[in-house]
Amino acid sequence: MAECVGLYPRPRSFKLLGGASAVSPNLKLRASGAEAQQLIANVKVEQRCRSAIKGCHLEEISSAETAIEIELLPDMHPQGYVLEWSGEGLKIGAGTEVGLHYALIALEQLAKQKRAQSESEWEHFRIEDEPEFPVRGFMLDIGRNKIPQMDTLYALIDRVSELKYNHLQLYMEGFCFDYAKYKDSFPEATPLTAAEFRELDAYARSRYIELTPNQNCLGHMGPWLVKPEFCDLAEHPDGMEPPFPLPFKLPPTTMNPVDDRSAALAKDLFDELLPNFSSEYVNLNMDEPFGLGTGRSKERADEIGVGELYFDYAEQMFEVARSHGKKAMMWGDVLAHHPQVIRRVPSDVTVLHWNYDAPVPYEPHCRKLQQSGVRYYVCPGTSSWSSIAGRTDNMLANIADAARSGQAYGAEGLIVADWGDGGHWQVSAVSYPAIAYAAGVSWQVEANVDQMALLEKYVSSQMLKDRSGIGGRFLMELGRYCHLERSTVENGTYTAYLLSRGLSDRATLERDTAIRTEVLKLIGGSGTPFQVDYRYEEMEIWLREREEELERLDLQGPDADLVRDELRNTLRLIEQGAGLHRYIFRQDLEGAAAEREWLERLREQLVTALSEFKRLWLARNREGGLSASTAAFAKLLAQYEEALQA
Repeated sequence: MAECVGLYPRPRSFKLLGGASAVSPNLKLRASGAEAQQLIANVKVEQRCRSAIKGCHLEEISSAETAIEIELLPDMHPQGYVLEWSGEGLKIGAGTEVGLHYALIALEQLAKQKRAQSESEWEHFRIEDEPEFPVRGFMLDIGRNKIPQMDTLYALIDRVSELKYNHLQLYMEGFCFDYAKYKDSFPEATPLTAAEFRELDAYARSRYIELTPNQNCLGHMGPWLVKPEFCDLAEHPDGMEPPFPLPFKLPPTTMNPVDDRSAALAKDLFDELLPNFSSEYVNLNMDEPFGLGTGRSKERADEIGVGELYFDYAEQMFEVARSHGKKAMMWGDVLAHHPQVIRRVPSDVTVLHWNYDAPVPYEPHCRKLQQSGVRYYVCPGTSSWSSIAGRTDNMLANIADAARSGQAYGAEGLIVADWGDGGHWQVSAVSYPAIAYAAGVSWQVEANVDQMALLEKYVSSQMLKDRSGIGGRFLMELGRYCHLERSTVENGTYTAYLLSRGLSDRATLERDTAIRTEVLKLIGGSGTPFQVDYRYEEMEIWLREREEELERLDLQGPDADLVRDELRNTLRLIEQGAGLHRYIFRQDLEGAAAEREWLERLREQLVTALSEFKRLWLARNREGGLSASTAAFAKLLAQYEEALQA
């Protein structure tokens, strides 16, 4: 493929035709046939072309014309397009509105680059393009603490639209939607309303994105089951006894599937939620039903098996979806553990095969799903949660593996998930590289999988609006601090884990982390014994380098100051975690005076970090969930105070 002038995602085919022509703001638009004319009107071709070309011309050619010819190509891929610039003008071919929309996205991106370079002449080229995955989606967790404001969600829709995503989900497991029947049980919540979801649905649809409703209804129901009025619906109302000695029970998170009231509650939720969406799908989730078949449903599980027990409940939820004219989606983890029930997956259900740990391959279960004739998507993750700043290399490997395996074994879509585990401490910019990378490989896998320079350039110029050109690389490097921890902590970073658990001595930390390893093993972790070889001096150098880079960013977006402050506080939290490790392990702290001085420094830094965290949170998100997210910080601060008073 010829150099495609920085277009991202890289298209299927890009060819330079030789020569160059100047562009004029005077457009002459023509199309043949009423259907083509209707496409032009629906996609607002003339308006978008004028906006894109504005500023991409010289005064001396302002009297010339740029001819734009729209051609209807009914045999083309429904999301495909042809875009050609030559001495005769601009030719755009597509068979559908969405194909024409994607052609204009490419044109708009090219025009932005030309404006930035003050170039009025464009090299002649021809693009022939279409996606490899029909569905390319992003899923944002709003179920763990952080529910965005409407402006934040509008901006998210714009951001993913520019990357040619066509699917969006907002994951919910608590009271994220203002369920009228149950709002009195959640007075602390600041949920999205029905009217707001309808507005978001229309906004997404206008950008050719399907906003798909999402609500968990079996596992991950802890926020409901902790309430006295719902506690009796739990599989383990008093908490689950783990199969090994621990000093605590695991809290109830899974509903009892044989209690008709569980299905009735789920039906109530979907009956109120689903009418607000135009999507033909609903994600029922039903993932990680910890303890299923070991509590109140044990008798039934012993009779028919846990897999069959699970699917009996799932079929009730499928019927709820169908009653609203929706097709169900469901996570595939239970099917992976109980493959004998894959035969029961109906043809109108899509399985979402997830895996977020790069060493674990996608290939075996993708192959199994394809062989079973099951419709499925691959669902990697941003690796941002429980990390503060992301885990860049895990993210890249995880998404690449999902895309390649999904392509090889017939996956119909790729959805990248941005979870909020551990308090949802990561700011949105931390996930930008993952959002862009997943967009690239889901559009054309091999054309984009190794394009790190192009990825960093897009993140810098289009997502961060950074004129210095280093912002993309900065974000990628931000997610590599975990390599200096040299820790075996799973599905997150050791630094984030330290901040979440608080102040202790080394022996207590190592004991509790061994317990954590066993808990994670119970719910699917590897069980790798805890180890840490923290490179504190190297971390100090890394932090100073990142702080210097941050100051060199030339952010130009409307939220430039906010983004800079968010990234500055991200570094502050990493430094706090590093300092906490140093204190617990007493690295280069000789004597009580040095320890006290360091503890005072940590306290002062955390006061600033916590204050900034709250301010920055409220700039983009609703207040509900903030106190829960900052509880670990507040606890740590209190521990500092207590230790200093001792």
